Amino acid sequence: MKVLIRIDSVAESSRVDVRGVVTPANIRALYVVCRRVAAKLPGYEIVINLAHARVTADAIEELHEHARRSVVSSGIDASVTPCRLRIVDPPNILRVKENA
Repeated sequence: MKVLIRIDSVAESSRVDVRGVVTPANIRALYVVCRRVAAKLPGYEIVINLAHARVTADAIEELHEHARRSVVSSGIDASVTPCRLRIVDPPNILRVKENA
């Protein structure tokens, strides 16, 4: 996964453009990025742009839940950081079958 952060001081927003594959296994890296942005730019809206990424159904569901609650997880423990979070959905959601 690769990320590029764009900051718009006029709109008080930061855009995290994501490329690659986002899964429950690597979503913590995205949380670390978002928490750092939230810490450096308190009050800014964080837009996670997944338009050019491939995202599993579990990962997008988790991200939408964080956006609904206006928090971003630490990815390490149960702590969360309050923030204005918006998700730009990917064009397709990856459906992954789990082996029994």
